[in-house]
Amino acid sequence: MIKIRKITVEPTDVYDITVPATSAFLANNIVVHNCAEIALPTKPLYNINDENGEISLCTLAAINWGKIRDPKDFEHACALAVRALDELLDYQDYPVKAAQISTMNRRPLGIGIINMAYWLAKNDLSYQNITPEGLAKLHEYTEAWSYYLIKASVELAKEKGACPKSNETKYGQGIMPIDTYKTDVDELAQPVYKQDWESLRADAIRYGIRNSTLMALMPAETSAQISNSTNGIEPPRSLISIKQSKDGILKQVVPEIRKLKNKYDLLWDQKSPLGYLKICAVLQKFIDQCISVNTSYNPKFYPEDQIPMSEMLQHLLLFYKFGGKNLYYFNTADGAGELEMKHVALQVGELDDENCEACTI
Repeated sequence: MIKIRKITVEPTDVYDITVPATSAFLANNIVVHNCAEIALPTKPLYNINDENGEISLCTLAAINWGKIRDPKDFEHACALAVRALDELLDYQDYPVKAAQISTMNRRPLGIGIINMAYWLAKNDLSYQNITPEGLAKLHEYTEAWSYYLIKASVELAKEKGACPKSNETKYGQGIMPIDTYKTDVDELAQPVYKQDWESLRADAIRYGIRNSTLMALMPAETSAQISNSTNGIEPPRSLISIKQSKDGILKQVVPEIRKLKNKYDLLWDQKSPLGYLKICAVLQKFIDQCISVNTSYNPKFYPEDQIPMSEMLQHLLLFYKFGGKNLYYFNTADGAGELEMKHVALQVGELDDENCEACTI
């Protein structure tokens, strides 16, 4: 049994809902738009006290895949994440009634992934040249990650009751991700399942689900810095990155740089985002919300440094074919903020004491 202890913190006013007729609001005077990975129902509200409107909030966390050595390892991590976030839903304050009502009715969570690039590197897998065997391994791990998140929420429903809108979810009807995915993705990874979905399906029908949603793959910039992980599911831009925030400048090193420096696929070294899109397609199969999927292109790999619109459209349509829900940004390499660290990465690469424990991240 995993129990979550509540802590006391000083309340802080954050939201100021004052942007009319847009899909945005002000948070500490910063205009905030919906994230690409969140797919939750909303209804218009006509004033800040309107209880008939619906503002959807998604409380987020992420599982560090760099710490996962076996699919079974997901069970404890997923149970802890679901229970912690579910406690937070009741503990936090809601400045707008429509947001509180919606959250209490649906109890949505969005648990994502960080350190995917490290997981690939230490399993000798590549973004750019992902093999069928690599996609099969990814399928096995993603299935376990998804299964244990859903199982944790069903277990909570047994203990505390299902969310009031459980009957509006597919989970409450016993419909699982393996029942709803776009089957074109079977071209990438065969639908071989290792988890006991039938028992979970029966429990979901009987007890309902505590949380209407459980997964969302966000960029995870801040949490990646705190845990020294690679960002979300994306390839790193460099072995050593400079990241700046209001708290200052941070130089971040990819995990196990000495041992795995030649295993990492760097973003701008990839000639095409095709392999990354295949990885995202396998991930999306098991996700009940979406992924913030960015496609990235380096002009140096194209004639006259021009990226053909036809190629970008081809990748967009291919992603749709394999069941991808959202594409976020189409990025191109301009070298800004990265070139100055190349000499540092080269110096790290020249070091030959690969077993130095003090230097292993």
